[in-house]
Amino acid sequence: MVEQKSERKFHFLGVLLGVAVDNLGTLFTSAIIGTLYFGSGPVNEQDVNAVYSNAALLLLLLLIGLFWSFLGGFVAAKVAKRAEYFNAACIGVIGAAIGFDSMLTNDGIPLWYELVGFFAIVPISLLGGYLALKRKKAPLK
Repeated sequence: MVEQKSERKFHFLGVLLGVAVDNLGTLFTSAIIGTLYFGSGPVNEQDVNAVYSNAALLLLLLLIGLFWSFLGGFVAAKVAKRAEYFNAACIGVIGAAIGFDSMLTNDGIPLWYELVGFFAIVPISLLGGYLALKRKKAPLK
């Protein structure tokens, strides 16, 4: 009887790098946008609430955050080189957990923003995993 070796799906380094890309990219880009939006002066609570009422700016921040989640899913899948969808989905699940915590603790952020981000992050991360898998299978030219 031949025993099959089970392959682990979870790739710690891949997921760690994917989460780093997602969170650090989002943080860095948001900081740049915040600096451009607010200028170099001090920011108070009223200024932050103005951001929460600016739908265009929130949409931009949402799209940028989802881009970084896509890239995080891609990186996780590419580094893992196995169970690409599973490792990319881990990025989305971690991001959704962070978003859920934000929903429970941040009163000022509009619900539509929170819900769109919460429901879109896993499929977007999986899309990054799909791209990594597709590039892996693509023949070299």
